[in-house]
Amino acid sequence: MQQEYMPCSIEAERAVLGVILINGNLIGTVAERLKPEEFYDPYNRKLYELLMDMYDAGKTVDFVTVMVEMKNRGLYESLGGQSFLAELTVNIPITVVLNYYIDIVKDKAAHRRLIEVGRTISEMAGNDAKTSEEIATEAENLFYQAYQKNDISTPLSAKDLSAQVLGDIATIQASGGRQITGYSSGFRDLDRIILGFQPGSFNVIAARPSMGKTALALNIAQFGGRQEDNPTVLIFSLEMSKEQVMQRMFSAASGVRLSAMMTGLLSDQDVDSLKIVASDLSQRNIYIAECSSLTATEFRAKCRSFKSKHPDLALIVVDYLQLMQSDHRRHDNRQQETADISRMLKTVAIELGSPVVALSQLSRDVEKRNEKKPQLSDLRDSGAIEQDADTVILLYREDYYADDQGDKLYQKQYSKAELRVAKNRNGQTGMCSLTFQREYTRFVGYVEDV
Repeated sequence: MQQEYMPCSIEAERAVLGVILINGNLIGTVAERLKPEEFYDPYNRKLYELLMDMYDAGKTVDFVTVMVEMKNRGLYESLGGQSFLAELTVNIPITVVLNYYIDIVKDKAAHRRLIEVGRTISEMAGNDAKTSEEIATEAENLFYQAYQKNDISTPLSAKDLSAQVLGDIATIQASGGRQITGYSSGFRDLDRIILGFQPGSFNVIAARPSMGKTALALNIAQFGGRQEDNPTVLIFSLEMSKEQVMQRMFSAASGVRLSAMMTGLLSDQDVDSLKIVASDLSQRNIYIAECSSLTATEFRAKCRSFKSKHPDLALIVVDYLQLMQSDHRRHDNRQQETADISRMLKTVAIELGSPVVALSQLSRDVEKRNEKKPQLSDLRDSGAIEQDADTVILLYREDYYADDQGDKLYQKQYSKAELRVAKNRNGQTGMCSLTFQREYTRFVGYVEDV
């Protein structure tokens, strides 16, 4: 039976090894980019492993020392001895093309990984233990991992970085300065504190149930960012259907009461307003993923896939964190599971370079205190959320607690909401006020005595 061909370039592998034998000082450059398993030929791979062991041990790497090391390890005969090493160093081009050979070896290794992924997917598809949706999600994740180059970024000197950073500052100054350096929240007073949601940041908006955190997050997604750029936003809704999310956006933009939309008791003016909003939203780059259940792996895979199709992804919203599931079923408590999810959200934000805004519940401890304003310690299930988050925004409305008392404050159409930036890794903390328009599920700038 004819052996199956696997993508490889034995010549490029041998060229990399030959360059190292000729100039041992270049082994560090190779070590940063190539792993032993990326060599296809078993002899080449074994020699490279030996070279890496010598490098890790701080030994000099050259033709003679490698030959001695081969003898010490009993590999001299099996690897072909001196003649094998000599062949590697014959007709080696100038070393400036080393990275070219490394790229070839890595590319062929990626091809082989993709073939293995295809086999794995085929095996999974033939097993009824998993649903087709589970297989598709896992397949997407496997393909993404197989294609990663896994290069280690080259460290830059303070000299180089200083010039780069100073240049960035000068560019900002020349453009007249910036008040917002990230994705604008759409609320001036909040942006004044956090300067927008920064690329690659993990941000948490936390509140008790029915306080308005979903409305706030959707307002940020709908009205935030640079509107003239029509920012691309991805919303994961774990609690509401995509239709319900859109209804809230319609109400917030049109000023038509949500209850009127749901009952169909609309005036002609209401209908005209909704048509205008529908036309506007149809042009927006807002995408909604309705997920009744969502694991960490599924979230990561969906975000990676979306980013590959929409490189300009400006914001990811998750509603809400506690409804997500960890992939590790071994956890005995919810706190550890939430810690895994929190860390994953942070990792995805950094990996994609897009800010993630995740909603989070607060624990019932708030209800046990006379002072109901939330604190960082009230974050539900895990202190890891506070640790991982770049910003934590705590939402509080006084009228939320006036409901049971029949307080007139709760009967007002508009109510005051406080946003406390309790943590801001890269800036100041502080508090700002907004007005919550309950009937329209909309927050607007606060005006006294509304």
